[in-house]
Amino acid sequence: MIGALILSHGPMAEALIASVEILVGKLPQVRAISIWPKDPPAEVEERIRRELESLQDGAGVILFTDLLGGTPTNFSLPFLEGKDRIVITGVNVPMLLAFASYRSNIPLQKISALIRKAGRKGIRIAPTKPRWSLLGRKSQGLEKLPERRSEPDRLRFPWRKKIRARIIDENGHPKMEIL
Repeated sequence: MIGALILSHGPMAEALIASVEILVGKLPQVRAISIWPKDPPAEVEERIRRELESLQDGAGVILFTDLLGGTPTNFSLPFLEGKDRIVITGVNVPMLLAFASYRSNIPLQKISALIRKAGRKGIRIAPTKPRWSLLGRKSQGLEKLPERRSEPDRLRFPWRKKIRARIIDENGHPKMEIL
């Protein structure tokens, strides 16, 4: 199983692990190192060395850092020995969720590409004025319609639940229908 070491400025590393564990449960072989401005460099290097030794089991270790060019990344780069360690910067929750999902059955080089993709896809700008929600609240401009599904659609996509909704404008007129 691939291990993970998350390095960050301050307590972000521990907070990310705690957040992901709420969603997927306990993460074995995942550790965090918080780096503070007053930490002596030799002490930080020793902490990283100890954690990497405890995580190394042959499958490799991914070192997640918070910022490219930041102190955690600069401390982690000298530990890239051979092909069993990778540094990924800009760590976020979607990256760690992808890591938790794929770490046991995908090789180190391939999982790093999936993690990067998940991290990028997880960054979006939300609309300032929500037009509708799946909760069916009319106050947000959503009017829920009864569900209609054709028989061939049920046979082709049995796992997909169809949602029908009509988006209405401020005057109560339908603007768009979502199937």
